[in-house]
Amino acid sequence: MSLPTTPLRLRVDAEIESARRADAQGRFDTALHHLERAHVLGQRSTVQHVRVHALMLRRALRHRMIGEATAQAWRIAAAALFTPLGLVPAGNPGTARVSGLRSRPIPDDLRRPIDADDRARTRTISIARAVAALTVLAVCAALAGCMTPPANLDLSRDKLSENGRYRVAIAAPTPAPAINQLHAWTVRLTSVDGRPVTDGRFTVAGGMPQHGHGYPTKPRVTREVEAGTYLLEGMKFSMTGWWDLKLGIQGADGPDAVTFDIVVDAGPR
Repeated sequence: MSLPTTPLRLRVDAEIESARRADAQGRFDTALHHLERAHVLGQRSTVQHVRVHALMLRRALRHRMIGEATAQAWRIAAAALFTPLGLVPAGNPGTARVSGLRSRPIPDDLRRPIDADDRARTRTISIARAVAALTVLAVCAALAGCMTPPANLDLSRDKLSENGRYRVAIAAPTPAPAINQLHAWTVRLTSVDGRPVTDGRFTVAGGMPQHGHGYPTKPRVTREVEAGTYLLEGMKFSMTGWWDLKLGIQGADGPDAVTFDIVVDAGPR
């Protein structure tokens, strides 16, 4: 079970300190009484439960109480094993004078802090569950946002480059390739007045802006198949959604760039 709240933990500490002082003064029965109270208060916490039994064992060994020491040895093991499962006999004082499996009435002055601890623990669990639920909703909303492409995308596949030096057109294969299938596109590069631009060079980048990752492959323009038309190989879409394709261009009219938005769905593209 989880640790007790701070007020209950301080009550356990106070009973242990009272036991220490009584033992130092030779009031052995009083010391044992305080340790038993510490046991009742802390027995639902694995750490506190084992701690109190360890103190009882140390005290029994110091006073050469062989029977009590033996009882504490197996109670330490039982506390470590069964407290996390909630299998503790409520109100049991933890000493050999009462069977370790028997529950006992909890004194009223100990019942109050234990009940307060229960209420605090319930509030904490409720808050944690609420936070977890809100987190799940936020994640779902974020995922939904990532799955929905922006409404204002320019899906044109024929456009001017950013600085207006070239006209660039891209074309996908027909029929459309399946998800995770390697395929090639063509890139048509012309001057603004429509003349093919030959001997162009390209860099290729892009990916999924909403997901923050690039292409699963390294697509590149491999060759010019005819004047002004180039083969873009190594294309692969690993999932549906919004992708962008960024081409850096080196041609006769100087450097430029162009970006295409591509929405990949389960149907033909």
